[in-house]
Amino acid sequence: MDAKCDARIRSSRTQGATPTAVAHIAVTRALASRTVTHEKLWRYTQLSRIWARSLVAVGILVFCVGVAMQSGDSASAFISWIEVGLATVVPTTAVFFVLLRGWMHNGGLPSSRLVDATADPRTPRRLEATAQNWRVWTMMLVTGLLIAGVLIMGFLIGVLGGGGMAEGVVSGVLVAWGLVTAQDVRRVVQIEQDEHRRYFAACKRPVSVGSVLVWQETKVPDTAG
Repeated sequence: MDAKCDARIRSSRTQGATPTAVAHIAVTRALASRTVTHEKLWRYTQLSRIWARSLVAVGILVFCVGVAMQSGDSASAFISWIEVGLATVVPTTAVFFVLLRGWMHNGGLPSSRLVDATADPRTPRRLEATAQNWRVWTMMLVTGLLIAGVLIMGFLIGVLGGGGMAEGVVSGVLVAWGLVTAQDVRRVVQIEQDEHRRYFAACKRPVSVGSVLVWQETKVPDTAG
């Protein structure tokens, strides 16, 4: 819109348009810039799914990084590490799945944030995030989580020592966190269906997803005979 208005202003000046016409075009440009904001609408269910899947994927990748770090060990040491790692990651995932589901119930799960959502005023108008926006955000999220997970794993290895225990703990916690979030996403979907609403995070980047949540009404299918 701004580019078109700039072109119209330049064209009007070159064609000898009156100052009044040029001013009118400039006012139109100003109004247009106010009706569309730089904030985007990020579908809340999709954001939550990406977050959950990224946590599970990074948890698995962290464990794989731990496996790769043992590649120079002897066969017996490598097998011992695998046994300890698996014996740690499985119960850690099970235990933290139960713990996180209770701890995060009062604010850490996607469904717990819906009470803070407000109706989308539609003015200024926000555009929905594009497929490119989603790809960039997913790559940034996975990269950031992976770096953080590896750093935490390295810290725990320094504290607990190697052997597969530290790696299994970090991997198990991440996977459990992702599974708890994925389970809660189904609740968000059900709430949207029951309330006939769609929830969005209204922000430039989803890093501030919890700051502004809005909802839009969805059309109820006419079932009258």
